[in-house]
Amino acid sequence: MRCYRATPTLLSFRIMSFKLNQKTFSRSQVNQKPSLSFLSNHCYPLQNASTRIPRRTASNCISQKREDETENWTNLNFIRGKKLLSELCTWGIGGPCNYFVQVSDQTLLASAIRYCCERCIPFIIVGNGSNCLFDDSGFEGCVILNRIDFLERIEPGVYRVGSGYQFNRLGVQCTNEGFSGLEFASGIPGTVGGAAYMNAGANGQETADAIDTVEIVTVDGRHQILYRSDLAFGYRMSPFQAMQDLAAIVAVTFCLLPSASAKERQQAYLKKRRLSQPVGERTAGSVFRNPPGMGISAGELIEKAGLKGFRVGSAEVSKVHANFFINTGSSNSREMLELIGLVKAKVKKKFGIQLQEEIQYVGPFCKYSRDKDKLEIC
Repeated sequence: MRCYRATPTLLSFRIMSFKLNQKTFSRSQVNQKPSLSFLSNHCYPLQNASTRIPRRTASNCISQKREDETENWTNLNFIRGKKLLSELCTWGIGGPCNYFVQVSDQTLLASAIRYCCERCIPFIIVGNGSNCLFDDSGFEGCVILNRIDFLERIEPGVYRVGSGYQFNRLGVQCTNEGFSGLEFASGIPGTVGGAAYMNAGANGQETADAIDTVEIVTVDGRHQILYRSDLAFGYRMSPFQAMQDLAAIVAVTFCLLPSASAKERQQAYLKKRRLSQPVGERTAGSVFRNPPGMGISAGELIEKAGLKGFRVGSAEVSKVHANFFINTGSSNSREMLELIGLVKAKVKKKFGIQLQEEIQYVGPFCKYSRDKDKLEIC
């Protein structure tokens, strides 16, 4: 049996011709193993859109009748076709998904993955949805919402944390207890697994700097503990983004240093954030990565291109921070995609710099034309 799971990708847009750079991975069925622990919080966007949901046959999937009869399956409460993705992301954009289920422990996680694999249902895993753009047409698969949020204090300064734990909450707790390394986290509206996956950072700090170990589960059900010394991180990059056998980041252990000034730094970072970012608006955080080795941020480039306040419908480049795009009302994915493409084109034309997206796009399989290698907005 072949199991299909959506995999991460970055966006590469052109005006009115949104080109995707994506890879397809066929996933083997996830075996049930008691070592499965905690699901990663980050979003796994659409695998290569040329991949379609496999046709059901007697040899590779259970019968349609059995699927339709099974909505509460091994203590999982699936919602069919009614859950809006706009409710699962900070941008407030997105149509319905075919299946939705929330998991709160390792048993439910294993069951949800097995449910999808047995039915050949593509699935994505989301936490806060703080760096995702969902398509207006929704997602033709299952969305698994990670709400697995434990915190263990192994020893002073050493925290083992479930991937669904709120990253900003962790940052506050650690600094309140007098430990340094995650002061920046208090201003990041994501979860621990996503922070590790994207190597989130701010104010000169990065998630990778505080990591001791990362626990993952592979697509064949193996639980692995990976040590920081064996992991190569970069700016908004982690080895997990290219790990083809990764099913989920399940837990992260952080090793922090005692510091009497940690709380003071955290408060300074939060004050700076409130003054320099559109706090309280519907955004997805930074839309673009800062260009490497350029000595200038993506936000500065967008601002110098005269694009602060630029709008497409209800999608707007923030007047406070140009690398934040705001849903000012009833914006949709079409408007946000067009705004992203226009901003990229104008920055490219003015400065010769090609911005790369930090946000990740999740769309329906039916929107992709394999022959043209383009996303068709319709």
